[in-house]
Amino acid sequence: MSSAEVQAIAVGRPDRAGRSREGSPVALVVAVADAQPAAMALAAYQSADAAMLPHFYLDRDGTLHQLVAPVRAGHGLGRAIWRGRAHNLDRVAVIVSLAAPALTDLSEAQATVLADWLPVMAAQHGLSLADIGMLITDARGKRRVLPYLPPAAPVASAEGVILGSGVRSPEQELWVGLATVTWRQRGGQLRLNQAFSLHWGKFDLGAPLAPNEPPPVALDGKTYNFQVFARDTIFNEGTQYAAVQSLANLLGPDIGAIPAGGVSRALIEASYRSALKASAARAPLEGKTEFRADWRFHFVALQAKLGPALSGNYVTADRAFALQVFAGDTLYTPMSQQSGCCFLSLTDPASPQYAQLWAETYNVAGVPYNPTDPFHQRALELKLGTPLSGVVRETINGTAYELQVFAYDTLYRGPDGVIRRMSELPRSAEVQAWQPRPAAAPPPPAPPPAAPAQPIQPPAPVSSILNAPEVVWAGPPRRDPNWPPMPDFNILTDRNGQRERILGKIEWVRKSGDDITITNDWAAQNLIEVSIPQLARFRNTNGGRIRFHRVAADQLRRLWQAWEDAGLLQLVLTFDGAWWPRTIRSNPTTLSNHAYGTAFDINAQWNAFYKPAALVGDRGSVRELVPIANALGFFWGGHWNYDGRGASDGMHFEWAVAR
Repeated sequence: MSSAEVQAIAVGRPDRAGRSREGSPVALVVAVADAQPAAMALAAYQSADAAMLPHFYLDRDGTLHQLVAPVRAGHGLGRAIWRGRAHNLDRVAVIVSLAAPALTDLSEAQATVLADWLPVMAAQHGLSLADIGMLITDARGKRRVLPYLPPAAPVASAEGVILGSGVRSPEQELWVGLATVTWRQRGGQLRLNQAFSLHWGKFDLGAPLAPNEPPPVALDGKTYNFQVFARDTIFNEGTQYAAVQSLANLLGPDIGAIPAGGVSRALIEASYRSALKASAARAPLEGKTEFRADWRFHFVALQAKLGPALSGNYVTADRAFALQVFAGDTLYTPMSQQSGCCFLSLTDPASPQYAQLWAETYNVAGVPYNPTDPFHQRALELKLGTPLSGVVRETINGTAYELQVFAYDTLYRGPDGVIRRMSELPRSAEVQAWQPRPAAAPPPPAPPPAAPAQPIQPPAPVSSILNAPEVVWAGPPRRDPNWPPMPDFNILTDRNGQRERILGKIEWVRKSGDDITITNDWAAQNLIEVSIPQLARFRNTNGGRIRFHRVAADQLRRLWQAWEDAGLLQLVLTFDGAWWPRTIRSNPTTLSNHAYGTAFDINAQWNAFYKPAALVGDRGSVRELVPIANALGFFWGGHWNYDGRGASDGMHFEWAVAR
């Protein structure tokens, strides 16, 4: 369809409707969604007391109606914030009302008309595409005009064939049917000729947690359209719809700190708002709903890759627990220990709070908790995260099914009574063929990733390291939370299999809580007993003998000797452990470096996890020990600034590079 073929049907007398602009020029073309049925909307617009009178109304079938001539003012939009200031849109805008529940939920007919007609309408008034906006109500209830994002065009294959059609096998048809129901819970309409739906199907992103709807993320003059899923938030810049990008890729596999700004931080915050808005449509939200980098739950959820929140951060009715439900798990802490953070998935089912916490979790789906339900039991076994629906009944291709949508997969049961996973079905051909296009311009980068560990080299003598000019130490500054400075290396991580190549592969199963059981012979092959005379005074060190990884053992001996030679041992008040087979306390899917025998903790009482490390001059400070530790290849946990306000792990030292 060309612009010449888009014809508006006059409704009544458009040249007499509205009010005179009295010469006021059109400065903006604004689109607004109207969820009323078309007949009701048109009847309301023609009534004498119409609350809003747009210039044009676009029906779902692509029919364009003109109610007011553009030279006259449509009324009813009133004041809204546009380009940072409040404007009377009745005086400056041509209003286009769209029959749709949201501005991104348009029919293909509507999308086709808008793609051809809107640029022409703007040009007729001497405007550009930058002068087309969309009216939304933000999270604070304020009306705003945001840059307009044209609807995404259907995605075509390399041969020019529109995706979303073609012959499917019965299993593929079942997958499409189950996927459609999965999207319907929170994601709106599944469209297998649109980039976000195809990307979701191809890359197993978990269930959609909210529809793709405005407002988009606007930052530094660029606009990013996004949709949030249980495992990731995907986005594109501007109208590069097929150039789908990933928030998880922006953040990287090792999240040492919540980004302070940039596109990644804006997308994190937008994901929380979007997911919570969808949750609120299911059940009223309790507690606090904003994203806060200085809240333990939010840091842990981000590091453990649990997805955005699905509930507020609230206290249970009996005042026993603070909790927040996320896509991948529910985090909670007893009110008697508010600095803690526990995972529901790691809680003993025999614990008295177990049933209560699951009941709170099911509230986000608006359904009661039934611990004996076979769908729930199967979801527990498969670790599918938070339920997003109750058990629903659907007829797909003439067959009746029961199904339940969870964050990480949808379970279904057919006539044979066996509960199966949607993810095990074959995807349709268009999903299998999908490949995102490269983005023309990548978004501003997140904080730089961890630097790779340096190759293992023969260790240099302690004297040559400690006397090197760059580590000559004139004494620590007092009361400076930014001292000592970061070293010239970062931690050893799992990026590209780096940690496993250097330290060996640990095979493990969960024991209880954070603790694990190592199931292969890794410990026998890699751990040795290291004698550290400086630790003999601590009762929990077996006379100064601790287990440590053989790769780092010599550096550990030299570190403690160097601290003694520098007269700093009196600063070590407690020794709080070294090798301990467990996962990271804030990420139950990732092994701690303590499990690898390359880390140890000291002065834990004064340098608690997710708290600012004690300052120089305060009892328990370890900052004075850090320059020598860095010189000998050990990273200090106090250099992790988790929330941008100094929250860190100041007790923690871990081997990172060979020196």
